[in-house]
Amino acid sequence: MKKKADWREFQPLIESALKRYLPSDTAYPSEVHEAMRYAVLGEGKRFRPALVLSACEAVGGNPKQALLPACAVEFVHAYSLIHDDLPALDNDEMRRGKPTCHKKFGEAIAILAGDALLTQAFHLLSEAKPPEKALHLIRELADAAGTKGMVGGQVVDILLARNGANREVDLSTLDYISQHKTGRLIQASAVLGAIVGTSSSSKIKRIREFGWLLGFAFQVVDDIMDGDGYLRVMSSDEACQKAESLIEKAKQEAESFGKKGKRLTSVADFLNVPVGSKN
Repeated sequence: MKKKADWREFQPLIESALKRYLPSDTAYPSEVHEAMRYAVLGEGKRFRPALVLSACEAVGGNPKQALLPACAVEFVHAYSLIHDDLPALDNDEMRRGKPTCHKKFGEAIAILAGDALLTQAFHLLSEAKPPEKALHLIRELADAAGTKGMVGGQVVDILLARNGANREVDLSTLDYISQHKTGRLIQASAVLGAIVGTSSSSKIKRIREFGWLLGFAFQVVDDIMDGDGYLRVMSSDEACQKAESLIEKAKQEAESFGKKGKRLTSVADFLNVPVGSKN
């Protein structure tokens, strides 16, 4: 029986590329480079970079040619986790079974390591060929990471939490947070892979829709597992139905790519895994 295509098969390729594109921990100033590598390497499913490669494959491209944007996305994700863990935000002491970056290296170095990872992500994208494609990649990731995406969603989430957990929240606000704080980087991961793999605007559009649905579903599942978020405005059954509907629609988009979209389907199926193993 032929082995089912699975996005996890890309993990060794991604891990090798991440090590290659990160600064050496012995390069001066070593403290910040060590912190960058500490935050990125080690435990992690590499969900977002694997999505980049899977989307590239789905549109007919060579996944290995999408390693630059795959690493760029993971650097942005790692930077966001470093900053989220800081006392000013979530004030977490553990991440992926080890002390958070600021607990290991101090707050100042952690902040700078996050800044450096964000900068390194765009440096990587600038090396893509041809230059017109590099510009497209840079714009896509910038929109997803900034106030139109991840940062904007984080700000709304902070403002909501500032007034206490008991504050009444409406569904449209929760949708905004989900689609921006979490969803936009996941969507961009898929779109970056498609940009590398094809010049077809129609294929990129379909991948963009897939990524939007997947990113949205990811946060709904996360809320269900955490017992928060959407469970403040709907029952667990209703939230599960919302997630299942989004995942099913994402899988339909993946299936429109035929055999080449099999790995995208496996990415969507991953959302049924307990959220604690996703990061």
